Formats: sequence, structure tokens, C-alpha cells
Amino acid sequence: MRILYCKKCKKFTLKQTCSCGNKTEQPKPAKFSPEDKWGKYRRVAKKQQSL
Repeated sequence: MRILYCKKCKKFTLKQTCSCGNKTEQPKPAKFSPEDKWGKYRRVAKKQQSL
């Protein structure tokens, strides 16, 4: 299963069609930025989850 996204109502769902009736799409990942000010915190959180 993959999480899908409705562009019209901006909701996430697991269904092929949203509750508003539009077709859902796979969300695109965020763009990479070397100046990511929150990257440090995500890496720390990921390390803590794997422990």
C-alpha cells in the first residue's frame, strides 16, 4: 500500500479516488537542499528510532 494525495482537497488517502471524487496521485518527495535547516533533527530522530 502507498499513501496517495488529492491535489484538489489536499488530503492524503490510501484509496485510488478521494472522498471529493478526484483521482489521487502519488506525492512527490521534497526537493533536496544542502542548506536544509531541519535535516540535523531528522537524522537524530531516525537514529533514535532504529535503536
